[in-house]
Amino acid sequence: MRNLEAIAWINRFGYHTILQTALENPKSLEELQRAANEPAPGYQIHHIVEQQAAAADGDSQEMINSPDNLVRIPTMKHREITGWYMTSNRRFGDLSPREYLRGKSWDEKRRVGLDALVDFGVLKR
Repeated sequence: MRNLEAIAWINRFGYHTILQTALENPKSLEELQRAANEPAPGYQIHHIVEQQAAAADGDSQEMINSPDNLVRIPTMKHREITGWYMTSNRRFGDLSPREYLRGKSWDEKRRVGLDALVDFGVLKR
């Protein structure tokens, strides 16, 4: 009976959509950017270059919120990537990606952001 209760709970709160979208195959950057204009259940809008970090470094709101920097990605992938940005990483000298990127160029922030999308199976290369 517990399994049926869990299934009912997943359906009641819309988690089936969140789980289903998390299993999608990677998409091209163009597909992800186009989709940012079309909100849909199970997805969130993601800034390739993190908006708070970019603003703290003085990057313009125009750049931060430009269509080139926005992609629609599955909610669960968005949560995973956000957690990754806060976790120490050997690739960045044991700094979190967020710490590593502090003060870096827009191009470096974008490169790391795109790599994260690839690493988490959202973006195909």
